[in-house]
Amino acid sequence: MKLRKSFTSQIPFLVVILFAQAVVFAQQLPAYRYTPPEKIKDGIRTGSLKNAGMNETKIVAGMNDILKGTYPNIHSLLIFRNGKLVLEEYFTGEDVERGIGPVGAIKHSRDTLHDMRSVTKSIVAAAVLIAHSQGKIKSLDQPVFDFFPEYARSAEGDKKNITVKHVLTMSAGLDWNEGISYADPKNSENQMNNSADPIGYVLSQKLVAKPGIVFNYSGGMTQLLAAIIKKSTGMDAEIFTDKHLFAPLGITKYKWAKTKSGDPSAASGLRLRSRDMAKIGMLMLNLGIWNGKRIIPERLAADALKAHIRVPEDIPGGHVDYGFQIWLPTYKSNGVSISVAEFEGNGGQFIVIDKKKNILVAITAGNYNQRNLKKGSYDIYQDIIFPSIFER
Repeated sequence: MKLRKSFTSQIPFLVVILFAQAVVFAQQLPAYRYTPPEKIKDGIRTGSLKNAGMNETKIVAGMNDILKGTYPNIHSLLIFRNGKLVLEEYFTGEDVERGIGPVGAIKHSRDTLHDMRSVTKSIVAAAVLIAHSQGKIKSLDQPVFDFFPEYARSAEGDKKNITVKHVLTMSAGLDWNEGISYADPKNSENQMNNSADPIGYVLSQKLVAKPGIVFNYSGGMTQLLAAIIKKSTGMDAEIFTDKHLFAPLGITKYKWAKTKSGDPSAASGLRLRSRDMAKIGMLMLNLGIWNGKRIIPERLAADALKAHIRVPEDIPGGHVDYGFQIWLPTYKSNGVSISVAEFEGNGGQFIVIDKKKNILVAITAGNYNQRNLKKGSYDIYQDIIFPSIFER
């Protein structure tokens, strides 16, 4: 107790010292200088901020804020406007690899694989739409238990009415708790991942709401989607996604963590390069087309980006809807209403699609399980990028 009192009595002095050191460090950082992205042979077109109608001065100021740590531990930031990559930057920062643990300070680059965490969910949903377009999944209104007759004993009451669409929109009505820390063994996703039978675990959960009525965030829903892909196509979800989504996009380098059962972790297991994660976002921005090639039917891509259910937790000045494993927030920035689509992952992984402004942003970061950051990846579009767009 005496030691603790002695230490706390010095906190104001320590704060002053740390603040002074931070100021000195920030003054030593070189000022950011913008350079248009390099064009390489990966199907991505490049351009400049100026030609894209974006205020370079505002972007540069924002980049300096990132370098100063106002937005901490950002690992990459890519901006696309009007179909062209106009900014591509990578940073050094502490990172963690799912299933391995902390990997130290990494100098991130164009070739660095990065945890996608729950961005994986949106990618699995895209693979489901492709399987549906091929006729493998007859209808998105098809009951889920059609694919799992071995779990028919769990299809009691209204549970038998849960459809693929309910799973896509996380409105199946099953009991699930991911509102607690992922470090907590009681977290439902942790329990599923540690189960020898993840699908049996998910389908055995008690029904607490009529299907299609209540949104409840659930990695179990995404694991079900991966299992539906396997049941309907005869291919493991990773193999199907690689063949029918990644290959057409030119994505050749990735890593997919497995659950204890050996299946790909559909909820959060993918590692991708930043340019490749952006390709998937661009595919959705363009409603299923990549470089003139149709990969997902337009009606399905549009349906994925449509609001299907309201998320109960509103945000300041707005609200959040949900599509097919895609968040759809609407909020205000300086009195202007913004509606975007977001792929989101723990730690600050984001793909932001603003179809109205024809802009896409891809961000990776290392702020895992930090829910109370003053500023984070989720603020970068609102604070830096949206205000930089010139009206024409």
